[in-house]
Amino acid sequence: IEVEFKIHGQGSLHGDGMALWLTKQRGTIGPVFGSADNFDGLGLFIDTYKNQRPGVVFPYVMLMQGNGSVKYDKDHDGKENEIAGCSARGIRTSSVATKMRLTYFQEKSLKVDLQYKENEWTECFETGPLILPSVSYLGFSAETGELSDNHDIISVTTSNKYINKGYTEQGSTTTDSNKGGRKGRQFNQQREGGSWKWFFFKVILFFGVVVGGYVGWTMYRANQRGRF
Repeated sequence: IEVEFKIHGQGSLHGDGMALWLTKQRGTIGPVFGSADNFDGLGLFIDTYKNQRPGVVFPYVMLMQGNGSVKYDKDHDGKENEIAGCSARGIRTSSVATKMRLTYFQEKSLKVDLQYKENEWTECFETGPLILPSVSYLGFSAETGELSDNHDIISVTTSNKYINKGYTEQGSTTTDSNKGGRKGRQFNQQREGGSWKWFFFKVILFFGVVVGGYVGWTMYRANQRGRF
């Protein structure tokens, strides 16, 4: 998933941030960057306002996995929920297009890259084994409190980077279908060849019976004439 976005506003004070969601439920309004708490799935947060988390440079990007019952630790900027994260100073009001890229290798890892320094990607983090809901909704949300900011989603692109070479774009197996096609053609050719041979055999047999019957009838007439 690749997202181009822009966080911007006036003044030196701003907040609170935005989120990308991959959840089992559809998005609903709530207290976690504008979306519901106790979610089931993944939340990737770009937090632009520091509450109570000393030693961390903001804006801060962090990943949380919810199971439907875990609450987001909002008072401490998600410290208790964080799976992985990175500081991203300069991602707000960047002079270049700001982008975020998620690469998920099924049940093995999730990698997040950011682009906000020139036109190059910077790795934020890569997790260990991670399981997403079998059916996930992709969504975005943002939140402001007493302060204000603008959170713009410019474009969203999704693609499959791990395509089995044995499958076509329609999802059919090219190798097996080609083999099946060749076998089918050979089988049809054999059937066609066998059908023609059987047809000629029946024609020859028919004429053999007719000729044999005619010869037998002629001999019978000749014997009848000899008697008289």
